Amino acid sequence: MISVVVVDGFSSGKFVAKGLSESGCRLMHLASSGELDSYYYKGFDLSLYEQMIVNADYAATLASVERFKPQFIIAGAETGVLLADLLNEHLQLPYRNDIRQSTARRNKYDMIQCITQAQLPAARQFVADTWQLAEGWIDDHGRFPVVIKPLESAGADGVFICDDVRACQVAVGKLLGTTNKLNIANTQVLIQEYLVGVEYVVNMVSLIGQQLVTEVVRYQKQRTDIGGILYDIDELIGSDSPEYDLLVDYTRAVVSSLGIRNGPSHAEVMLTEDGPKLVEIAARTDGILRPDVSRQTTGLGQIEAMVLSVTAPDVFAQLLARPFDYRLLRHTYNVCLISHADGRFNKDSFLEELLKLESFFDAVFYVEDGQRVGVTQDVFNQPGTVYLVHADPKVIAADSLRIRVLEVQGAYLAAW
Repeated sequence: MISVVVVDGFSSGKFVAKGLSESGCRLMHLASSGELDSYYYKGFDLSLYEQMIVNADYAATLASVERFKPQFIIAGAETGVLLADLLNEHLQLPYRNDIRQSTARRNKYDMIQCITQAQLPAARQFVADTWQLAEGWIDDHGRFPVVIKPLESAGADGVFICDDVRACQVAVGKLLGTTNKLNIANTQVLIQEYLVGVEYVVNMVSLIGQQLVTEVVRYQKQRTDIGGILYDIDELIGSDSPEYDLLVDYTRAVVSSLGIRNGPSHAEVMLTEDGPKLVEIAARTDGILRPDVSRQTTGLGQIEAMVLSVTAPDVFAQLLARPFDYRLLRHTYNVCLISHADGRFNKDSFLEELLKLESFFDAVFYVEDGQRVGVTQDVFNQPGTVYLVHADPKVIAADSLRIRVLEVQGAYLAAW
């Protein structure tokens, strides 16, 4: 029986854990900290795990992990990446990544520096711990907008797109001295050139340095009034799309330069007029993925590919040997909900409307029925995600627009 330690099995990591459990693995859950935001524990299933421990002291954590005798240690969410790397290196497990690039897989400044040193195209950037330093670089850069964000965060947490110096000063003020959703202190901010183009996600699973591409997704995002970022629509594209090879070839080089040899990678890449440039990358599965959606759309998504790389490496090798990465069986949108008003969440009335949509497949809500919902300001208070799947992309596009109309009408909100 394969023994696996899952560090922070949250977000899509809970589906990885479920897949490993269903494949007969015995699991230990390791929480990287006792102070993680409660957001991460939504939907967490502790019944999957034989043991549960919390990291408070590394020596004690290492001793507990060693007693479990794992063959694999994996990160389920962004918060678990560094600890998983450290434990893998200490135990010298084969399914690990290059420890020399460990911080570059989390620290966004180091990340871009690393790929720049590998001679890959990247955004100009600067790191600052005071507004005075930040202002100096912004003045020298001489172009707006610019992006200001934490060095270590996830999703769009703390990301601001700023159109002038005043907006930059406000963004820096909001970040410095605060703690982000990963429970990491923002002692510095990252300032980057704003990349103009279309943003994509390229998801892969690596095994011994060979990468299997599982999804390439076209992003649509919205900006808030204060320059924050909201997720809007994720659209899966086919491997026959004209931009596919360009994006994949670039991302393969990024993954290699950052020492990701085993396990998942979730890269956000901007396709600019000068070609692809990395926004950021994470050494974990894409948080919005659902295995049942992937089975409908490609037959195999990143989560199930990740499980195969651990439990059936011979089958995974067969997938790598295919002349294609994946085939688009059906089209899909992930529609991220954006609330425009305050109210109580009314699940039943909204589901009644969603079930009328021809392409409706599933909905995942991040709030409970009757819970207060406010105006959406960031990814962490988006009320949920609606998954649309259909053979005709026009049907999906029309249904996604219908969801936005329902939101404006307050379809999932009841008055207080």
